[in-house]
Amino acid sequence: MKRFIGIVVIIAALAGLFVFGLIRGRPDRDITSNLLNKPVPNFDLPLHERYWAEYGETLDLASYQGKPRIINFWASWCGPCYQEAPELQAAWQELHDDVLIIGVQTQDKGKKQQGTDFIDQFGLSFPNVIDDDSRTSVAYGLFGVPETFFVKADGTLAYKHVGPVSAAFIKEKIAEVF
Repeated sequence: MKRFIGIVVIIAALAGLFVFGLIRGRPDRDITSNLLNKPVPNFDLPLHERYWAEYGETLDLASYQGKPRIINFWASWCGPCYQEAPELQAAWQELHDDVLIIGVQTQDKGKKQQGTDFIDQFGLSFPNVIDDDSRTSVAYGLFGVPETFFVKADGTLAYKHVGPVSAAFIKEKIAEVF
């Protein structure tokens, strides 16, 4: 009987933690990054084909030194990524002369077509690259997707955001950190 009660108490405690996690959720939040105020890792990744005419077949991040960049990591299976995609596009349409927004499809090995479908669904006109082996997301210290990195013109990380972003949030952060 004592053993049964012990098992019930353990199961109840675990269920309580699970419910607490569901109720609390995962709010959008700031996460300190080891890269803060340091140069972000460079990448030279293949672009989705729709961007080849304007950017070439690959995008080398270092070639955009001197311009602020917003790097957004996403995946085709990510629900919040669908929420933020039109917001990123709206920000790009307004800010593309001043800031380069780059989408990075990651944690999506072998799902290039799903990525293309995602891009087409939202008419994303900012460049999107493919991090098929997720090495770039590891180099950036991703916790998951979506995550957005605000990179100063000198190539150092100004700010990292975990969770979906809105166009208003992007404009606010640009004013604050650039």
